[in-house]
Amino acid sequence: MLGQSLLASAQDDVLAAAAKLMAAKQYQSAYSLLEPLETERSGEAEFDMLLGLSAIDSGHVTRGVFALERVLASNPGNGNARAHIARAYFLLGEQEAARAEFRNVLAQKPPEDMTQVINRYMSAIDKSQGLSSTYSAYVEAGVGHDSNVNSATTASSVTIMAIPGLGGLDLLLGREARETSDNFASLAGGISFRSPNYGGLTVFGSVNASQRFNHQEDRFDLGTLDYNLGLRYVRHVDTFTLAAQSASLSLDHDIFRRVHGLNGQWQRDLDDKNQINAFVQVSRLDYPDNDIRNANRYVGGGGWAHVFNGDLTPLLFMSAYMGQERTLDRDWDFFSHHLYGARLGGQLAFTPKLVAYATSGYEYRRYDERDGLFQVSRGDKQFDLNLGLRYLPGYNWVIKPQLTYIRNDSNIDLNRFDRYMLSFSIRREFNW
Repeated sequence: MLGQSLLASAQDDVLAAAAKLMAAKQYQSAYSLLEPLETERSGEAEFDMLLGLSAIDSGHVTRGVFALERVLASNPGNGNARAHIARAYFLLGEQEAARAEFRNVLAQKPPEDMTQVINRYMSAIDKSQGLSSTYSAYVEAGVGHDSNVNSATTASSVTIMAIPGLGGLDLLLGREARETSDNFASLAGGISFRSPNYGGLTVFGSVNASQRFNHQEDRFDLGTLDYNLGLRYVRHVDTFTLAAQSASLSLDHDIFRRVHGLNGQWQRDLDDKNQINAFVQVSRLDYPDNDIRNANRYVGGGGWAHVFNGDLTPLLFMSAYMGQERTLDRDWDFFSHHLYGARLGGQLAFTPKLVAYATSGYEYRRYDERDGLFQVSRGDKQFDLNLGLRYLPGYNWVIKPQLTYIRNDSNIDLNRFDRYMLSFSIRREFNW
């Protein structure tokens, strides 16, 4: 790791204690020890170096840059400090500044292990700027509990209007039509690529798959498989994306639904803290065993994202959308509906390795025709909430505990339900 030799050279008790903490990867503790002494000891090369390293590795990257700049002001030839300030620029997204500093270090003919690390950073910068093709993949495994694996009502019976005008008929619901809870395990994986940037234009694509295995209720096992291939064009502060997508959802290992469509998006960076977007989606839904539900779906909307100042780098985003889903067979128009929705979310980066996030959404669906069994036009109001943490214990590893809650209120009892899912997953990412 860059800077290990410096840690061994600390002379006084405070620096020795900070160096020991950093050697144990307790970067926040080292930063907390050194930061109160900055006014008094600013300008001491060893102090500033340790403060800079601990600040960068504990997430206070900008403070780390200031400390390392003081080291370089008194000793411009300090390759170790220059390498770390280049790494800080990289973490801050200042890629050209990072590239320039890394080149300065390479010009000093550093040791082979440092050269290899710097070359990996340089390669990452090239890939992030679209100067070379990038490929990535992941595998993920998880376990959890689902309070309602079939998204079903808690009611034991519903009233249907079997013969209009002659009153209702109470229909008893079987076990499979009522709320059922279970534990589950899940597996997922995917691979993606992005081509080099040709005049602002890149090609991208991915394949992703997942499978969920319920412990007892295996007839509700869910699987997904989706593909996408698209073009992305960047011009100044605007990014335009057009992608074709194909996805399938399986239930108990049989195809339940297929979706094919096109997605388009425009995105603009208003400044370094604000971004807006607009999007449109056109898709075809096919149900192999229930073709009366085959439909065309159209959705359009827009959103805004903002990054706030502060060490936790708070992020807030919100979006709104509207659309329509229309069955191909107009005799079954009680499946057709209009939809209106909104989403709100954000995250806080407690450290570079620990991020908390929350998202919530609301969607209202108004169905076009009266349901023949219940003799009402269905209306649904669905709310969802996701709370979770992302923790990076090591290079390309992600641990994610998450709580999800879904509530669907409907004027038809059969479609009214509550559901929560608590899950814990481990993910390994690969990039080359």
